Amino acid sequence: MIDDFPQFEAMPVRPEEETEDKEIWQPSWKCFCCQDTGKVQPHLVRLVMPNYDYNRDRLPICQLCSCGDKLYHLTELGVIDTRFETLLCKKLDALARQEWKQATQEQFAIAKKKVQLATDEVAQNHSLRKGKRTDNDNLEQQQRKKEIEAISHEQWEAMKAAYLGGDDE
Repeated sequence: MIDDFPQFEAMPVRPEEETEDKEIWQPSWKCFCCQDTGKVQPHLVRLVMPNYDYNRDRLPICQLCSCGDKLYHLTELGVIDTRFETLLCKKLDALARQEWKQATQEQFAIAKKKVQLATDEVAQNHSLRKGKRTDNDNLEQQQRKKEIEAISHEQWEAMKAAYLGGDDE
C-alpha cells in the first residue's frame, strides 16, 4: 500500500545554510524589544518577571513601536499584558541592542581569528622555507642586508653595466 504513494522531492523554503564563509547575519527588524512582532521578547520579559512562562502567562505588549497596536484586539480575550510602559520597553530595546552589538563583535572576532589562522596556514604551506627561521637564519639575513646596503651608487652602476652591457639608453 505504501508503494501507491507518489514520491516527491523536498522543496526547501530557504537554501541550505553553509557552515563555512558565513556572513554575520543582520536583523531586519527596527524594534529590538519586540523584534517587530508587537510582543516583548521572552528573554527580555524574564528580566522584569523572572518566573515568566511564555506558554502560560499573558503576552506583554511592546509600547515602544506601533507593532503592539495590532494585538490590542486580544484584550477582550485576556491574553495580553499592557503593563510594559514605553520607558521600560525603551530600556529593554537598548539592552537588546547592546547584546546584539556584543554578539556581533564576538562573531566578528571569531571570524577574524579563523581568517588569521587560515592565512597563517596558507603562508606557511606556500613558503619556500619548510620551517620557521632560526636565530642563525635571522643573523645571516641581517648580514646579507648590511652587505647590500653597503654597496655604493657607483658600484651599483658598474654592476648594472656589467650585467646589462653598456648604456641603458
